[in-house]
Amino acid sequence: MSDVWRQCEGQVIDNRFRLLRYLGGTDDSAVFLTQLAGSPSQKAAIKFIPAGTTADLQLSLWRRVTQLAHPHLLRIFDIGRCRLENRDRLYIVMEYAEEDLSQILPQRPLTASEAREMLEPVLDVLTYLHGKGLLHSRIKPSNILATADQLKLSSDALFPIGESRKSPSKFAVHDAPETAASPLSAAADVWSLGMTLVETLTQHAPALQPGSQADPLVPDALPQPFLDIARHALRREPRRRWTIAEIAARFNPAAVAAAAPQSVSPLAVPLSTVPAVPAAKLPVPKSGAPPPRPQAQPPRPQAQPPRLQPANLRKQTLVLPNYVLPVAAVLLIIFAIIALPKILGHRSDSSSSASAAPAQPAGQPDPAEQPVRRETPPAPKLSAPSATQNSLKTAAEKKPAERPESSPVAARTPAAVPTDTFPAHGEVLDEVLPEVSDKARATIRGIVRVSVRVHVDPTGDVSEAALDSPGPSKYFADLALKAARRWQFSSPEAGGHSVASEWLIRFHFSPSGSKAFPTQTTP
Repeated sequence: MSDVWRQCEGQVIDNRFRLLRYLGGTDDSAVFLTQLAGSPSQKAAIKFIPAGTTADLQLSLWRRVTQLAHPHLLRIFDIGRCRLENRDRLYIVMEYAEEDLSQILPQRPLTASEAREMLEPVLDVLTYLHGKGLLHSRIKPSNILATADQLKLSSDALFPIGESRKSPSKFAVHDAPETAASPLSAAADVWSLGMTLVETLTQHAPALQPGSQADPLVPDALPQPFLDIARHALRREPRRRWTIAEIAARFNPAAVAAAAPQSVSPLAVPLSTVPAVPAAKLPVPKSGAPPPRPQAQPPRPQAQPPRLQPANLRKQTLVLPNYVLPVAAVLLIIFAIIALPKILGHRSDSSSSASAAPAQPAGQPDPAEQPVRRETPPAPKLSAPSATQNSLKTAAEKKPAERPESSPVAARTPAAVPTDTFPAHGEVLDEVLPEVSDKARATIRGIVRVSVRVHVDPTGDVSEAALDSPGPSKYFADLALKAARRWQFSSPEAGGHSVASEWLIRFHFSPSGSKAFPTQTTP
């Protein structure tokens, strides 16, 4: 059938899209390289499928998908009907991807670091789609693509949650067992993700025993957390599978905890120190009189206690001996005579020592209270053997070259300041905020937080920058890192000379805009 499809090369669809080259397909569908109308320099991919009885529903669904915007979801430019090879067909014009994951796996499996770079954007997209009431429904290596410096999921097979496919395609190993007979649920994407994850790390998807209802066998050699994720994703019973949120929590618990809304436990609220008055001992209003209005209780009420019976009064009132107060007064006077000179002497010593030692700059935390920064080794880049130089362009390959462990930014602290000088606090001269596209900003839910640690040389320029807390999205982390490198500072001075410094810049991305909060950490 590929020869038949190749004969279509050169044809023009709707007088707008010329079929430049056949990229691949099946007996019923095909994908060609084309160019966007009005922009000959921008490549695109055009896919054809048969126009069956559900053509109108498919076009309606594609129109819905064109309204979506996510940095890791393949964009759709146009849709329509046409006649190709004497058959009525539907077509969809999509963003062109240079490679997909299925081209790399025959050569080698991904490393654990590369699998992390792959899994993070996929989880981000699935969370977005499920929130829109849609499934991806076709998660597999060939639908995980590389465009420029980003990983993206295909968008032509999205399907509404809770609906059944009218004409189900041939069952594949990546499809959940319930797909053929039940309405699709978010659990179907979880199954496909588990199959793809195992295949990514081992080059083979787990085998299913014919006629058996047992869960697929996941190799024990898989590194954590991928082993736990795969085992909980590949449950035959959909209700037993982890949700995307649970997978994200296992994959990156720190990011999920940071994004979760802060709440106060009821156990953390101190109990009132005012004893409760039994209801039986409260004053009883006269017959026919309205009940007294409740009064707000101050922290330490000064009101007189309710009138009690003499017998109860003897039981509840603490009676002190007459000699207690005079003795307490004498002890207090003795304590003041002995302790007061020592306290005054201690303050005098503290003042003199404080005047001799250099004062700590304002805003700088005590060294004992500074958090210990955890250094991680640089992740290996995703590169195929020499036979396949065009490897999958994961986000890991597009990162700036990581510094060796012997000289991370955290270790590049300024030289010691002489003890007879008082270092001045540096200032921000030029604050550069990340440039976020409107489509990417529309995908933000709440606030995306990214922290970047920068090393500033004595001239005030940023000499090094590294992610201190990348946050849940690599797209926004890269924007923050690029912006931080362009900041300008006024260097602090010590002994009449400018010295190097280190800053922590916290970027907050929200649907309404971006903000930055710089903090000087050294000196």
